[in-house]
Amino acid sequence: MMKKGIFALLAVFLIAFPFAGTAAHAEADVSNEVKKGVAGYLGEEHYDYDKGSLKVVEAENLEVDSSADKDFSKVSMMLVEFTTVRDNIFFEDHTQVLFYDTEANAIIPDSKVLDIEKAKEYKDSHADVTGEHLHMSVILFLSAIMLVGPAILAYLWSKNKYSTLRFKLQNNVYDTNTTF
Repeated sequence: MMKKGIFALLAVFLIAFPFAGTAAHAEADVSNEVKKGVAGYLGEEHYDYDKGSLKVVEAENLEVDSSADKDFSKVSMMLVEFTTVRDNIFFEDHTQVLFYDTEANAIIPDSKVLDIEKAKEYKDSHADVTGEHLHMSVILFLSAIMLVGPAILAYLWSKNKYSTLRFKLQNNVYDTNTTF
């Protein structure tokens, strides 16, 4: 009874463990215009951008003082996640902080925004989250095929290769199957 319980518990952990990190992040509430603008920018910036993969994880609005001498007055600071796919093999997840001008519907370069203290703090607070992650599963699978495929072929060939000794023994070439 104890062995069955341990086995059942182990089976539950082995089944549930792969799905532990797949909890969906709540998406931030931004307008469709902002999403379309960000998706358009990412499509121009990354030629391999996977359309429909954009997820705005977090968004904050920032009012810019008129004394700051900027071309924009409202900035939406966003933490976005998106995917790029190259050659249907290289899947890469990106997490990035973007600044969006809600009045002009355009992305603002970091150099124009980071002199504002709140924008700099926002970007610095998400520095540990931003970056890229390359998924290696497809690459490892193809590498395994390159190694395992020839090994299987060599094994099958060695079992079925032509043997002259086997032919000679079966056809009694050496006169070993004489009856007395």
